[in-house]
Amino acid sequence: MTTDLVPVTGRGGDLTTAGCGCDDHHLGHDALHALERNLFFPRKLMEVRHWQAEQSYHRHARELVTRLGLGSGVLCGLEVRLTTSGSVVISPGVGVDGHGRIVVVPRSVEVDPARPTDACGRPAGDPLDEGFTTVALCYHECGTDPVCMPPEGCDDEPRVVPSMVREAYAVSVTVGAGLRVGLPDGLCEQVFGCDECEATSGEDPGSEATFPHDAEGRREVLDRLAPRRCACGEPCIPLATVALGEERALDTGVRTVIRSNRELLDLLLCLADRVDECCSRLPTAVPPRITGLWPWPDDEGAALDELLETGRLEIAADRDLAEQGLDDPDPWLGVWLLDRRRVSRLRLRRAAGALTHVAVPPGGDGAAYDVDVREAKPTSRSLVLVMVRSTAPGPVRAAASDQLALDPDLEGTRLTEEDRDALWAMAPASHDSGLGAVVAAAANPPPLPTLPSGDGTAGGELHVALLRPSKVAPPPRLLAVWPEGAAELGEDRDPFEWKTFLEEPQLQLTVSRALTTEATDRPREWLRAWHGTEDGPFLYGIEELELMPGTATDLPGGEVRYAFRIQPPRWFGRDTIVVQLRSTPPVVTESPIGRDDPTVLLDADVAGTALGSQDLFRLWSGDPFNGLPALPLTATGGQQLYDGTEGGLAHWAFTVTRP
Repeated sequence: MTTDLVPVTGRGGDLTTAGCGCDDHHLGHDALHALERNLFFPRKLMEVRHWQAEQSYHRHARELVTRLGLGSGVLCGLEVRLTTSGSVVISPGVGVDGHGRIVVVPRSVEVDPARPTDACGRPAGDPLDEGFTTVALCYHECGTDPVCMPPEGCDDEPRVVPSMVREAYAVSVTVGAGLRVGLPDGLCEQVFGCDECEATSGEDPGSEATFPHDAEGRREVLDRLAPRRCACGEPCIPLATVALGEERALDTGVRTVIRSNRELLDLLLCLADRVDECCSRLPTAVPPRITGLWPWPDDEGAALDELLETGRLEIAADRDLAEQGLDDPDPWLGVWLLDRRRVSRLRLRRAAGALTHVAVPPGGDGAAYDVDVREAKPTSRSLVLVMVRSTAPGPVRAAASDQLALDPDLEGTRLTEEDRDALWAMAPASHDSGLGAVVAAAANPPPLPTLPSGDGTAGGELHVALLRPSKVAPPPRLLAVWPEGAAELGEDRDPFEWKTFLEEPQLQLTVSRALTTEATDRPREWLRAWHGTEDGPFLYGIEELELMPGTATDLPGGEVRYAFRIQPPRWFGRDTIVVQLRSTPPVVTESPIGRDDPTVLLDADVAGTALGSQDLFRLWSGDPFNGLPALPLTATGGQQLYDGTEGGLAHWAFTVTRP
């Protein structure tokens, strides 16, 4: 037996008359009828029909909503597998039949798919040797919990009747392969359209097919072609079809799984992500571009070192590329090792393994290559040139039907077209000692553009150089100032320095290498000083001091000390002198730049006063101050007065007490 029922019999009868067969309380269910429910009032006499009506109301309402809202199918479990003996095992689970009834299978059940049954799961007919059968799950109501009912009327003996109904199940096996019940054929094409369908319809003058392109139009087509029916569906739930024969095969394509609202929401979100991903792809009419290349030139020379160490090159594009071109890189991808004495074209081979240095965009492609660097014997002065050359239809092109050639346009060197032609003419693993001019051109690359490559048309060239940074002398640096920041020149502090300043007031700057004569002859373009008297944290009576042209004193190690004499003003009894050095663009003839190469701005960076950027600029511009917030002061002695990059802003102050 394949029903979940243990027959119970007793005197006067058995339980089959109580609904254990195929009796169905849904006879005539397809005809809609209004629901009826009990109306209660005091002292109402409740008969069996009233209690049955009470249950029937709730059951019919639930089943109506279930079959029209959820539909029929598998809610959970009910997985089907084929055993080695050829039988079928159905796992525990829950389903909904075409009448909206819940069917629960509490434990696994095994059936023979070659033995046809009736709708109640009872064997019917001879076993089959070949062909197809469909295994389905059917709803059954079976009597249980028998009780003895006293004799009625002319009966002499009491009868045993069930006092409970078990909503059980039966597994049916029917001959033939069932079909999954779904949307009518062609409905999806009618609602969402397809290029072929619309083209065919347009060629047929008699065609009445319409293909809407908005939500309202799709809803109208769906309502017209697949209106909601009120009738019941099949009373059994198809689970699988089985192909009989020497080797049995099982197919669960006939089953329908009912997904929960949570699962449907997750699927909608996944679909939204997929739509975003698909819609963000480049149109097929756009040629593929290079989006990643490793190693990529850098200012530190790390890219060159990594290529020489790993011998690996990776490249990525924003479209899928044809494998023929990727497998044979020599016609379109080249790597050259350049020295002063010779140029070597390195051998390339496509490499296995995942891309670890470039990211392949969605819908894109990439490849890695082994570069025979060691064979060319690089030196510390070697540089590497990487070039991509694509021609239409191109040795490297899109894999799609448009087959557009790669668009690699990007100029990262100063190589001429003739230079590049000469390099491409070299065979892999060959050498040429007559291309010295090429080395000079590649070693001085222009500002490097950024990826992705391309100018929007198929074909083109990319060429970049990987080289070590040239050793360039640092900019001139501010090493020391005198008087130092926060110094207090007075008789009781350092009498010698105090007298030296009073006898010849001056500012001294010590720099790492000489500045131009134009800068030191006209210091006011970049160096200014002011004096004032302090009152609390402010300075009052601010007046700019006149600085005379600087005189230079050469020091060991190429250092130079410049002295700028101060034209004596009318001093206060206690003066605070604020100095500001602005080594900033725009660079003019009088800017503080190095005399020798590189002729760049003086590197001067120190904050020795409490002045902010805006106050410093106001002071430099000559705006009047009603109290300069320069205090407290910060000592500059022992500080580094530069930050390692050309240019900067330095400001400091010191005090002088008059005798």
